[in-house]
Amino acid sequence: MQLYRIIRDTAIARRVKYLHNSKCQVCGDTIKLNTDVFYAEAHHIRPLGGKHKGPDVIENIICVCPNHHVLLDYGALKIDKLKLRLAEGHFIRDEYIDYHNDIICSDNKS
Repeated sequence: MQLYRIIRDTAIARRVKYLHNSKCQVCGDTIKLNTDVFYAEAHHIRPLGGKHKGPDVIENIICVCPNHHVLLDYGALKIDKLKLRLAEGHFIRDEYIDYHNDIICSDNKS
């Protein structure tokens, strides 16, 4: 059995989290681990690899809390671009949001 691991550019994920001060773009929450350390996750809107073949680019990544990351991964939450918290220097492509809402969320219904 062969295993394949997708190589991700961690610098892109760090950049997105930096631009958003580790605040979830969905709810605005920040997880503070200690005085100077905050925690957030980078979510690929159109998933990498597999049947989705999403790209590892900044326009396909949002900064989220762990709770929203799980909901997005499982297609239990649609993305409303008008409600996302945006930061200067971070542009999200509509095609990835449309893919998430049309494909990922519809896969959850089956």
